[in-house]
Amino acid sequence: MSTAAQKSAPMSLSRRLVRKARQLARRARQDPRLLRQDYRLAKRYAEDYRKFLRKEFRWETSWDQRRPTWWRRGFLSRSVTLYDLEHNDPRDYISDVQRYTRTKYMVHPDLQEILDNKFSFFLLMNQLGLDSDTVSLLGLYSRGAVHVFPHDDRVPLQEFLDARVEVGSRIFIKPVQGAEGRWVRAIRRTPEGYVMNGEPTEVSEIRAWIERLKRPMLFEAAVAQAPEQAALNPQSTNTIRILTMPDLSRGKEPFILTAVQRIGTAQSNHVDNWTQGGLSAEIDVETGTLSRAAQLPEDRTPVWFTHHPDSGARIKGAQVPHWKATKAMILDAAKRLSFMEYVGWDIIISPNGPVILEANINSGMNVLQVHRPLLADPRAREYFLRRGVVRARDLR
Repeated sequence: MSTAAQKSAPMSLSRRLVRKARQLARRARQDPRLLRQDYRLAKRYAEDYRKFLRKEFRWETSWDQRRPTWWRRGFLSRSVTLYDLEHNDPRDYISDVQRYTRTKYMVHPDLQEILDNKFSFFLLMNQLGLDSDTVSLLGLYSRGAVHVFPHDDRVPLQEFLDARVEVGSRIFIKPVQGAEGRWVRAIRRTPEGYVMNGEPTEVSEIRAWIERLKRPMLFEAAVAQAPEQAALNPQSTNTIRILTMPDLSRGKEPFILTAVQRIGTAQSNHVDNWTQGGLSAEIDVETGTLSRAAQLPEDRTPVWFTHHPDSGARIKGAQVPHWKATKAMILDAAKRLSFMEYVGWDIIISPNGPVILEANINSGMNVLQVHRPLLADPRAREYFLRRGVVRARDLR
């Protein structure tokens, strides 16, 4: 594609949005009763593509790495490489537009807060009576102070960091609301001081970072990993993402559509977040064994590993411990939260078994679909169709 054509791609998309709005306006003039409905549709359509373009240009790269011809089909440039769409059928994949703008409607808006708010979800998990350990919540920061759990005292942030975080402990700081691992930090206190995401840090820097965000933050105790999980990369907490949804052909019985093992790398600062450079290996739902691992590409070349690029640990063929118990626990949780329907569960495997860390409406679609298209499963296809994430014309 020429430079002029590349630069005109966003403008072409804008013209497409304008044409769509004009079409809706003409339809509304033919039937004035549809004016309000069509206005909402046009507004949502424009907002969807604005959000899509923000995601596209969050990836800082040169124009020759972008795939603007795929934008009108709803796929980000990196997704074209991840899913190898030049050789695979794009109709089998949830597109990025569908992922960012429609999957959120699969959980009723009045119930989304339960999953979006990590503190609310923590309280809910402690009421379900699942056969699982729970993450220890150490405190909640808001407006300059930390409410300390399980106590009822409230102390200044500096005092909490100085006196309430023990030497030798490892904790996670995360926003009460957030997605894709943004603003999550792993903190470790050593006799020499603090380490944040693997880098020595002054306590004043941690305090300043939290205060600068100006949002409620949770302090969670890190859960010890099973030895097999830690071996993948001893420097990171390596979590599992499991996606559950109802099987509409079996009375909405929940099932596990797919599961992946996330693994931290030096590139991701030893946090297992996929968007920051972590790895994703598919878990065989039946056996619990891992596939080779993928990584978000920085160009048009797919990136796969059979062994960890830093630790050298074997990934492909490795076994997830306590996998049978993990599946049973997640299906039990999905049944108890059947009103949620569509949940991306984050799990850590401790030496004693699975522990639920959190749950999400945004299931990180590309970390899952990099291994195989979700719409290839008839149960998923029917569910996504029924909930309006995909439409029949999208599949033709």
